[in-house]
Amino acid sequence: MSASDSFIAHWYFHLPNMALAALIYTLIGRYLLSLLFGLDSDKVIMRVFRTVTDPVLNLVGFVTPAVVPRGLVLIFAIVWLFFARIALFVGFAAAGMKPGIGG
Repeated sequence: MSASDSFIAHWYFHLPNMALAALIYTLIGRYLLSLLFGLDSDKVIMRVFRTVTDPVLNLVGFVTPAVVPRGLVLIFAIVWLFFARIALFVGFAAAGMKPGIGG
């Protein structure tokens, strides 16, 4: 079984996994860029990162206590999404539906 066959056969696992990974890396990118440009920069790249990641941060901010500063909510979002990826894998493994390694 080739890699593309594995992807097609297990699309129900790979698509949510890749979406979560993309959100994690986008949040990491926003954090690193905020160190360079500042949180309220008007640079185009920062506006794009804010547009993509603000819905995730709003959801995490809703669950996170109000005492936590907005800058740390971004770190919490990365951690929550990482745990969501782990839970996704464990859930599919428990159901016997995880993709195998190799062919």
